[in-house]
Amino acid sequence: MIELGSSFDGFLMVLIVAILGYIGYRTFRTWVRRPFGLKSGIGFELNDQILEHPAVDLLEQAGFEVLSDKLKIPLAFQVDDRKLHSRLFIDYIAAKDGEFYLVRTARERMPVEWTGSGIRRDFLPFLLMYPECAGVLYVDAEQNLLKEITLTTDEDEDVSEQQLAEEGLWRTK
Repeated sequence: MIELGSSFDGFLMVLIVAILGYIGYRTFRTWVRRPFGLKSGIGFELNDQILEHPAVDLLEQAGFEVLSDKLKIPLAFQVDDRKLHSRLFIDYIAAKDGEFYLVRTARERMPVEWTGSGIRRDFLPFLLMYPECAGVLYVDAEQNLLKEITLTTDEDEDVSEQQLAEEGLWRTK
């Protein structure tokens, strides 16, 4: 057992405990504020100030928990000797049954073309950047529409390429 013989020893012990407490507090605070990443290497910080919107109501009615409001994901591309910047916008992050979903809302100026190439153009960047997400949710609050978009393969289908071409759903030329 440590015996403190003087007031200096007591002061030193209090100082050491205070320093260790401060270091523990800073470490914990840094850990809590670390950006939320989905193992993609491109993390983002959740925006927990969720504004009321019909899309949020529609998601909650469908059993989703809205975790974050609008997010801007900055991107940088190196092209030869130039660095180009852009960004992706995610309207919400939602969760259901332990799975995360990126949410995009309908925009009048940017309608989605519901074809394979339209889905690829509008949603593939999100699905590739965050492959651990269960998918992308498309919400059109005006039409009370909620669609789940996931990346899959044709191996699950019993439909041949010839049948798709005959039905006009897939172009062969």
